Amino acid sequence: MFEKMGLRLLQKINAESAHELALLYLRVKPFSNNKIPLYPRLKTRIAGINLPNPLGLAAGFDKNAVAIRTLSQLGFGFTEVGAVTPRPQPGNQKPRVFRLENEKAIINQYGFNNAGMEKVNNRLQQFGKRSVVGLNIGANKNSLNMGNDFVKVLTCCAKNIHFATINISSPNTKKIRDFQKGEKLQDLLALIVESNKALSTPLPIFIKISPDLEYNQLEEIVTTVERYKLAGIIATNTSTDYKILKIKNNFSMGGVSGEPLFAKSTKILAQLSIISEGKIPLIGVGGISSGNDAFEKICAGATAVQLYSALAFSGPELLHSILRDLNTLLQNYGFSHISEAIGIKKYKYV
Repeated sequence: MFEKMGLRLLQKINAESAHELALLYLRVKPFSNNKIPLYPRLKTRIAGINLPNPLGLAAGFDKNAVAIRTLSQLGFGFTEVGAVTPRPQPGNQKPRVFRLENEKAIINQYGFNNAGMEKVNNRLQQFGKRSVVGLNIGANKNSLNMGNDFVKVLTCCAKNIHFATINISSPNTKKIRDFQKGEKLQDLLALIVESNKALSTPLPIFIKISPDLEYNQLEEIVTTVERYKLAGIIATNTSTDYKILKIKNNFSMGGVSGEPLFAKSTKILAQLSIISEGKIPLIGVGGISSGNDAFEKICAGATAVQLYSALAFSGPELLHSILRDLNTLLQNYGFSHISEAIGIKKYKYV
């Protein structure tokens, strides 16, 4: 009851302040995972990492790894923190986060605001290995060499994380999305892969892509990911296609997340599964707010899924219902394990 009341209060204040208060609560609140059911059917493995369930927290919620001690106790199978850049930066001017209550959507214009890799790594060093934690890596907006920024963060934090995600799809940092194209993508991945090999323990490396890409661009990305043997692709980041909103509100910058993104991001996910013939592990993100949404992402080709925006509207109790309902759906379809459902409906979404 207390948490439901708190959620209603948070929804009455501006979105960024509510986000900060939620993180503060998670940071100081002791949670127990005794009440979280473990569903054997949902245990999964991606990029060599064993997960108790396929439901992860997407990057952007805990940018600075301040709440990783408790996030896994909420029920997440894994957590992705960040995006983190080499140097601290404040991000774009406020207000920069907007809730669209009627559409269960969020538009953010953050711009990689974070405390920088050194501070984040100190927190990862304390808590990062207690559960499966990945790091979303970005570049400083005024960087003279963004490629080197990715390498710096990877090298700094590698010992304290289980996987790294190269964020080349944020709509809020100029030139970042250019890395999704042609030679720029090849050059970046060559640099990342060589730097990763030089680590004492190389990490699984994912790239996170935009939902606003064309089919031929996805083909190019799949070819390049296969060439450099990355661990997988996270599909997708937020969208700048404001047509997916029912009420446009004259937005001209920032990325749309939440329920309106579901169909668009799931189509990209399915296309990636088809192009790669299911050979590249995929993490599905975008608009998940129910067990059925998670099930559909998996049927479109995802090995694991992530959410973020739905927490702002439903609170952490949502995780339990998603896991319960996902397990029930798999059972009703006759699947003894979640892996049997991966990609079975991928042609439905294209």
